[in-house]
Amino acid sequence: MNNVQLSVDKIAVEYHGVTVNFYNQLALSFRDWFDIKPAIRHKGYVYHWNLALGDAYLYLRYQPWWQKKSRKYSLQIETHPDHLVKFQRLLDALYSHTQKVSFSRCELAYDIPYPMSNVFIASNTGRNMHVYEGTRYYGRKFESKDHAFCRNYDKKAERKSKGIETVGERTRVELVYRHDEKIPLENIIQHPPKFNDYYTCSVITGYQAVRAEKRAMLLAL
Repeated sequence: MNNVQLSVDKIAVEYHGVTVNFYNQLALSFRDWFDIKPAIRHKGYVYHWNLALGDAYLYLRYQPWWQKKSRKYSLQIETHPDHLVKFQRLLDALYSHTQKVSFSRCELAYDIPYPMSNVFIASNTGRNMHVYEGTRYYGRKFESKDHAFCRNYDKKAERKSKGIETVGERTRVELVYRHDEKIPLENIIQHPPKFNDYYTCSVITGYQAVRAEKRAMLLAL
């Protein structure tokens, strides 16, 4: 497909071997700077923070439930790539207090310059499609952070609801990329995602060449 724009919408990185003492220092600084407390959860990570600097955000999670009791645990951050510069001091401090940094997952966004009615997506692995408030989801809600989870929606309409006008049509397809193994962050370029095994995506611009009964099926889809 031509004129498709690709961007990284969200990225999660994991810092390994962050000591409890250093995390406690962070927790105290978060309370002073942001006047917030962590959320304690019983899935994934124990401590969850939602940091905000203006329009920039950063989710920080510490101590996976599956890790054995220790003086060091893994710490994960998640944010939009454009927001990394706003949290540069925090990221530098984390990097100096970790044993290694690995890629966890990211969301890749494909912007297609056609309306949703012309964008046809089919799962090659039998994932069911669910529609909620105009957005198509390929996979279940609890799989939203799994590899190849897909959502498809009208990006132009979404931006308009926020008061942002967009010239031309725009359909967005978002896909989660999550490798089976922990990849050192500096080696991520050596492990490109392969979504063609999971989905077939086509832009259909003319229905007249399609037989009537198949044309009706395409329009329904």
